[in-house]
Amino acid sequence: MSPHLLRLTTAGLVFSTLLFVAGCTSVSLKSTKDPAAVRKIDRLFVLINQGETDNQKWSNELIEHFRKSLTNAPVRLEFSIVSPLELDERVHDAKIKQFNADAVLVVRVTTFVVSEYGGYPTIMYDVSLFDPEVKKRLWRGSVNNSGGTALMSRRMREMAEAIVSQLRKDGFL
Repeated sequence: MSPHLLRLTTAGLVFSTLLFVAGCTSVSLKSTKDPAAVRKIDRLFVLINQGETDNQKWSNELIEHFRKSLTNAPVRLEFSIVSPLELDERVHDAKIKQFNADAVLVVRVTTFVVSEYGGYPTIMYDVSLFDPEVKKRLWRGSVNNSGGTALMSRRMREMAEAIVSQLRKDGFL
């Protein structure tokens, strides 16, 4: 094999590998529920906290995909995004009360890790469903969301779909 052909083949393999890695996403959800608290939710308030990442675009994409995932469900939705600049997160309590929510779904970033080789980020989320009246957790999930940053819309869609699907399976939606 000529040196020129070897370089072209190597460059092609490297480029193909980069395209494959950039196109991969992985979203997994593990959850548990309080079996005594299962009931259908009519009014769901979703509170999104991206933590220090504070990526408004990611939050908006997650909201959009939650809405799309719940278009066939008879659930009224309200969303709020926590800002890392807020001194008092209780401002959302007033919004929850005003909406008269049956349940509050809190989606919170717990860990944001970029691999040691500079690869794509893995974002871990804690997702909890609360009863706003008694302040009791009804359901809790842990989401592992990883993939290329160019595919964040896809990652947010897969995450919203996984959460909605599990809430349906568990009898809340």
